[in-house]
Amino acid sequence: MELKEIVSIAGVGGLKKIVKQRPDGLIVSEFDGSGKKFMSNKIHMFTPLENIAIYTDNDSEPLANVFWNMKQVEAEHPPVDPKSSADELKAYMEKVLPNYDRDQVFISDIKKLIKWYVILNEVGNVIVDPATKKEDEKSEDETTEENE
Repeated sequence: MELKEIVSIAGVGGLKKIVKQRPDGLIVSEFDGSGKKFMSNKIHMFTPLENIAIYTDNDSEPLANVFWNMKQVEAEHPPVDPKSSADELKAYMEKVLPNYDRDQVFISDIKKLIKWYVILNEVGNVIVDPATKKEDEKSEDETTEENE
């Protein structure tokens, strides 16, 4: 499963997996495939996780890279509880992404980031090394060019 297959839906807690796209909305399910449900785009706003980035002092960092950083520091610095104090959440974020923009990244963003990371970590096979993914995409592009 890739981040482009996972959405955050405004007004609906947690994350959902896209089953099918329709012109008037999405059919989504839980990660195990249960609970399929149609969500209208007239009522809900959908945000694919691959389109989300965290503001940094210079630019922004794609969510996939932030998740990868979280995975890399997890042994020494496991994710804090999302209900932790603001100071603990900020300290954790500094370990994950030292140059995050402290003015534009709010405590609620850090809480959501941690919740999503925990959900995706439980599902497994979602958080991958961005460098590996880029290499995979390059090899796919080369294969496509060879076949043309």
